[in-house]
Amino acid sequence: MNDIVLQIVPWAHQVREAWRSLHPPLWNDMAACGYPLLGSGQSSALSPLRLLGLPLSLAHAITFEAAAKILVALTFTFLWCRKRGYSELASAAGATAFGFSAFIIVWLHFPLITTACFVPAVFYLIDLLVERPTRARFSAAAVVWAVMLFGGHPETASHTFFVALLYVLWIVFVERAATWRLFLVLGGALAVAALLAAPFLAPFAEALTKSKRYQELKAHPIGYEVPYSDWPSAIVLLQPHFFGEVPREHPWGPEHAESITAFAGYLGVAAWFALLTHVIRTRRFRSREAFFVVATLIVLGVILSWPGISQLFHFVFHLAANARLRLFLALLLAVQTAAAIDLAERDRVSLLAGILCASALLLDLLISTQFPHVALRDSAILAMLPSVLVLALATLVAMSKNRTRDVALLLLVAAMLAELWKVGRDWNPVVAEKWMYPRTPILQKLDALMKSDPSPYRMVANGPAFFPNLAAVYGFEDVRAHDPMVNGRYIGLLRTILHYDSENYFAPWPEYEKRFIDYLNVRYVLTTWRATLPERYHMLYDDRDGRIFENVDALPRFFPVRNVLMEFRDDYFYDKLRTMEDWAVTAVLDKLDVENEQMRHDFFTPRAADAPMATARVVKESATEYKIHVNAPRYTLIVSSVPWWPGWKIERNGARAEPVRVNGAFLGFVAPPGELDVRVWYDPWTFRAGWLIALATVAALILVPRRA
Repeated sequence: MNDIVLQIVPWAHQVREAWRSLHPPLWNDMAACGYPLLGSGQSSALSPLRLLGLPLSLAHAITFEAAAKILVALTFTFLWCRKRGYSELASAAGATAFGFSAFIIVWLHFPLITTACFVPAVFYLIDLLVERPTRARFSAAAVVWAVMLFGGHPETASHTFFVALLYVLWIVFVERAATWRLFLVLGGALAVAALLAAPFLAPFAEALTKSKRYQELKAHPIGYEVPYSDWPSAIVLLQPHFFGEVPREHPWGPEHAESITAFAGYLGVAAWFALLTHVIRTRRFRSREAFFVVATLIVLGVILSWPGISQLFHFVFHLAANARLRLFLALLLAVQTAAAIDLAERDRVSLLAGILCASALLLDLLISTQFPHVALRDSAILAMLPSVLVLALATLVAMSKNRTRDVALLLLVAAMLAELWKVGRDWNPVVAEKWMYPRTPILQKLDALMKSDPSPYRMVANGPAFFPNLAAVYGFEDVRAHDPMVNGRYIGLLRTILHYDSENYFAPWPEYEKRFIDYLNVRYVLTTWRATLPERYHMLYDDRDGRIFENVDALPRFFPVRNVLMEFRDDYFYDKLRTMEDWAVTAVLDKLDVENEQMRHDFFTPRAADAPMATARVVKESATEYKIHVNAPRYTLIVSSVPWWPGWKIERNGARAEPVRVNGAFLGFVAPPGELDVRVWYDPWTFRAGWLIALATVAALILVPRRA
């Protein structure tokens, strides 16, 4: 759960601060010297839930979002179950099973659930469109898909598309409840959703192929086997606490956040057996319940890496974390829970058969598992008791009639809540707001140092003194980051020059002797107590909570260089960067568009050691804009430690100029002779075009039906 504190909440804070200052949250200047914030996805910058929480404090907004996600999941699961024809109490049981499932609760504060909570709405709207396609239902489907995309977790949206496609294929070709025109309606809704979500999708598409995760997967593709697909992991799909309670104790089996999240109450397992029995007994092989039975097996096949199914799924979704398909196992089991309870009035034999099979499966787990010692076996039995109680009450429901059945159903829903509460109770502990990111003495000192100098400077830490991404909460700019969507070219350069371990969650800065730290504009270094640095660093703070060192050789954010080297061969280019120590006077380029012969002469002709140098002074700076006054006696290359990225633009005295990529991964520009006022700002066309497309789509949805 480190991700919540060290990534998700800091990004949420950045997004909130940007919107509250009436600026779009386009650029994350607080980590890795800067990379896209909105385009990274998990910032959920355009999520309606995040926008609705803007009037609240950070702590209350996070709580509001969590409650809203559960409410959305409960509501749309209930509506879907009611649309399937299940009774109110049965639908309430199904909504309970999904809304409080391990998947929703464990990942509650993640963007994953910001998207996943709307998944039942997709299937509910498919049923509505199958029943009768109308403009309102079409628009609602498009809006739901767009909201899911705005949630910031595209892989969950892609997984949803896969399962929803199976659902539609079943309706059209197996049930024959709709014609092929349904594909046109749903395809149109998806297309409109993509247009509505263009303000996110366009920046995300641009950022994806440049991200660390994408480049690492290209270099080292992951295998077909999904994590936690072994037999012990299959056991925790049925009983999450079979191997011990997380995080209360150290489990002796694969009981982790990733592995336990398919659990939506053990009654779902009995429901699968019950529906299978019902389908066979009534020969309703074309029914929707038959789809739920088959789809459960398909999802299980992916999760448990069954031969054939896993390879085929991975071929299509090779960039996604396919272990997260547990979301759909939880949803399918929850809906089948409602369907099975509804059988109590029509086919109690099938329901009792399902309960019997589920009970036998629990018994088999106890008999077949080799426990290291008796105490662990007793612990597993205790963990099963809530499920046993649920099965017992489900049996009572199957055997009861009329009002007695309603009372038994209420007791069953309460028992299901208790069973799910026992699994999820420790994953989201309540914390007082005063403990959220307190400013300790060392951070107060760093804040004072940063504010004492108007020039923009960055900081870094040696690991546990200050974790990556936390800088966003405190207003510091860190040169590290832990984010799969971080600038892959920048991280690659850190690995090349410094042997930076980008896989280390709490990555420390590896080498303080190398002058690359000067180039990155790092003025202050936070360390643990009693840590030492090379002599050129001056200690400014020393206490039990850590030390602060000053790097007096830190270079400005923008500065001119005397020497420009061209190297077109990749190996030699990166070898030069790896060994270079004169970052203050030399820049290495792999491409340069020469404006005229004078520029060529000024760049590449040796000059006298006492020749006057250009000056560059930042007069105004923000996350996405710098104004720089340059005085250049000749054509000069101005380099920066701002990472190069599409969308950065340059103006020299009001005239546009092309940015130059310098030192492999950073932004620079050419300054002609004379005095210049230079504006450098981030204004990606992807975001502008996305909004224009979205607004045009909204206008079309409003106006076109009126003309029709």
